[in-house]
Amino acid sequence: MRVAANFRIAAMMHLGCAWCFCCLIVSQAIAQTPRPVDPREFGLNIPPGPVRAGNDEAIATADDDGSPVVAKLLVDVGDYRIVMLPDGRLVPRPMQAATLTERKFEPITKDALSSQLLAQEFSGFKTNQTRHYLNVYNTSEEFALATSRIMETMFPGVANYAKAQKIEIAEPDVPLVVVMFRTEDEFQRYQRMPTGVVAYYNILDNRVVMYEESRLKSVKPELAIQQSIATIAHEGAHQILHNIGVQKRLSRWPMWLSEGIAEFFAPTTFGSRLKWKGAGQVNDMRMFELEMYLKSRESDQPDGHMIEQTVIASRLTSTGYASAWSLTHYLAKIKRVNFNDYVREVSQLGPLETIGETVAPGVVPENLELFHKHFGDDLGDLNKRLVLHLKKLPYSDPFAEWPHFVATVAVPDGRRAKRDANIFHSADMASKWIEEALETVDAQQRSAAATDVRVFANRTIATQYARQWLGQ
Repeated sequence: MRVAANFRIAAMMHLGCAWCFCCLIVSQAIAQTPRPVDPREFGLNIPPGPVRAGNDEAIATADDDGSPVVAKLLVDVGDYRIVMLPDGRLVPRPMQAATLTERKFEPITKDALSSQLLAQEFSGFKTNQTRHYLNVYNTSEEFALATSRIMETMFPGVANYAKAQKIEIAEPDVPLVVVMFRTEDEFQRYQRMPTGVVAYYNILDNRVVMYEESRLKSVKPELAIQQSIATIAHEGAHQILHNIGVQKRLSRWPMWLSEGIAEFFAPTTFGSRLKWKGAGQVNDMRMFELEMYLKSRESDQPDGHMIEQTVIASRLTSTGYASAWSLTHYLAKIKRVNFNDYVREVSQLGPLETIGETVAPGVVPENLELFHKHFGDDLGDLNKRLVLHLKKLPYSDPFAEWPHFVATVAVPDGRRAKRDANIFHSADMASKWIEEALETVDAQQRSAAATDVRVFANRTIATQYARQWLGQ
């Protein structure tokens, strides 16, 4: 997953590889002086300039058809204003075409927005409404219902969690729009996305956009649905956080926090009953991606490198999203006071503001300074405690019914061989584990060691074999 122009993109993960992570307490200022973000990085075709955050002033301007409309000011940038139209979209307007007015900003109703979208963009689609959402779809009713249920269930869950942590929130100004396409081709015609993307949150349009029928669906239908639902929940979390005031629209948080907190709020169940699990529950998909790290020698002797690389990254790979989730989960659960203070401070970033400057190769050093302020300098100790935390978490393998590989190592040790075994989702991961295991013994033992990798139909059978081999 990555941020590209004005989109937050979620990439589908395939087994064995990755396809690619408010109104608060205003008296607490951001530690570093915020840096401006070029509006063109969000897809706004206006030049950079001095930035002044708006205060929800009502602005008289015109909509895309040239009709008069009252918008809400988000931010001034040089000679331009970025305003929110009644349908929630952010648009730039020259200063002279966006003037203060005494008229009141009135958000569009769901009924009016539904009629507008069906007439202008989504002819032949259906719509349904929930308390916070307008869903526009041409998918199966089952997919639309599952998506709608997850989104509406998530909203109070995320909002209540934020309130419980003393984070002030507000009701969304406008209806939240979710667009669901039946096929990937339709999805790509609407907006071209990198291969593997199944959903995204468009910051400017304020819409979550997705599709139902993936290529994986014809091979493993239940897995395709599970992965889609997990991605939908992640993008839905971004939409909620931007609309209840936790993260101001067009502000740029440290990537690890922006994506890690979305993963923290987005866990879904797997199996026959797909649903949102709740804020802060174990994210099984991300735990799956961390499997190799948690079974490696590096996790037994953590030096803080994983945390540092996650915190300073300006972009994240799929594995980076997993580490961002793990760090967020640990800090939010174990160092809650520090974490909430950190979130409050970052939340002071206004539109077109960020903490630091990205330098080659894609890192933001200032992110680490702010992290040290709240969580200390000893990343090695923090990493050690993080690993212990993760290993204690209850984890349901999302791919339990897929083939699993058992790696075994028998090393001569006097009259008996010292045996060890582990279970993985790919042969490459199993082989790498064997290599690391052999590095811990001397050359003579290594040359006499017996190793093997065997594949089994599912995790249950693989586990039974591993236990039998170990003599348990």
